[in-house]
Amino acid sequence: MTMKSFSFCILLSVLAGACARPPATVPEVTPQLEERHLKALEDDADTVAITRHHRHLILVRSSGAILKIDPIGLDRLMAAQLTEKVRKGVISGDGRMLLSTQASPPGWIVFDLDTFREIARLTRPSEAEEVVAIGRDILVTRNGNRLTLTFYASDPQTREIDISENDFRACQVHDGRALILLRQAFMRLSPPDFRPERIPLPHAAAGDFLLHQGNLYYGSENRRLVKWSFLTGKTAWAVPLPRTLSLAPLKAGELIAVLPRDQHIHFFTPAGGHAWWSPLNGTRLFPPLLLEQNIAVFLYPPRNPEIRFFNWKKQTSESFKITKPLRDPPLAVGGRIFFLTESEGKNRVLTVANIRKIDIQIEPKFPRVSGKSLEFRLNAVNLIQPEFTLSLRRSDSKTPILETRVSRKQTPSVAWFARDPGNYLLEVEASSRDGLKVKASSRFRIADPTELTRAHVSAVQADCDADHVVAGDAKP
Repeated sequence: MTMKSFSFCILLSVLAGACARPPATVPEVTPQLEERHLKALEDDADTVAITRHHRHLILVRSSGAILKIDPIGLDRLMAAQLTEKVRKGVISGDGRMLLSTQASPPGWIVFDLDTFREIARLTRPSEAEEVVAIGRDILVTRNGNRLTLTFYASDPQTREIDISENDFRACQVHDGRALILLRQAFMRLSPPDFRPERIPLPHAAAGDFLLHQGNLYYGSENRRLVKWSFLTGKTAWAVPLPRTLSLAPLKAGELIAVLPRDQHIHFFTPAGGHAWWSPLNGTRLFPPLLLEQNIAVFLYPPRNPEIRFFNWKKQTSESFKITKPLRDPPLAVGGRIFFLTESEGKNRVLTVANIRKIDIQIEPKFPRVSGKSLEFRLNAVNLIQPEFTLSLRRSDSKTPILETRVSRKQTPSVAWFARDPGNYLLEVEASSRDGLKVKASSRFRIADPTELTRAHVSAVQADCDADHVVAGDAKP
């Protein structure tokens, strides 16, 4: 073998070893997904709304209790209690959350999600007032053809602007300013006077928008996906779409993802190229959710919807069927999807996530007799470089007869010599590298070889006698 061939073999060996290593992170979507009730978060007061803040889940109870939850371990990190009961539905943005009280007439409470305390109370003009957007100091509401901007940082100051319902498309609060997309113009309003700055659009807007690095991405009435800079007023590109786009585009890695009304999802490159598209195979139920590697789309019917996961890097899709009815649009937090369900008059929080578990395999499967060795093989499903702790005891005893640990670098299997017949219980705990602990157990029986042989011989004799009777032969 030449030196060049030898070096190539070494390279292949190194690459093969690298590919064989356990993954450093759990994939967002695998064929093994589960729908899980969060029993640890249930109490007497119903959850009326869920939202997110950074990488945490926020739960709002009708009693006014507000909880900050770790989406991975589902632990309570922080709690607060308001002095009034609140209604269902909240809107959040830029570290603020707006809640509506159950008082008559109802009022608004502004809650700071960083300090976890109430910071302001505002008067709600009427039940018909619709909340459009909220920022650190700005609240934007609508009622018919009137748009109201409230600056609540100190003494509340308001500004009303007449905007036709036919012209209004969407509003976001960004960098301390209210950004409003109209049919043919883009408006910027800064507090406290909220003097409007109106910039004409190159194409009439059909719906919501995405703001990214000074560029506006939106769908136009002439069925285009438009990338336009409101700083320079120039259009980078406007590419054709099969149908009108009214939903806001999503930033999926380096790509832009859109869901026009053609029942497909489309991905475009930064230069406007059509990178990939895929059919939804159903009618969209809620706005899509952006995960770290996938876009999740919920499809009808609402009582047991289907989730389609579209991986823009691998250009693949997977499906998962939910068995519970959804009440509100779901949330994506920490790689999981959380949603509210309503059953028997109670609201519950559910999550969809990868199944993370331990599969225990005991060899041989048969015969398992005393005086022979057994092998406990452990398979970790979606756990990151786990460490195992094993405890074996007789079913009628609490005293372990075997306790051992398998480190992250060892092969996940343990051999055990079975001295005595009886019923046994094997308990295994896996500690994942990301801190998650998973438990599993398996019961098995060790037989006495003499009894096993005697039972086997008796069964053979019985079969032989039955054969003679059926055939009508005389016994020798």
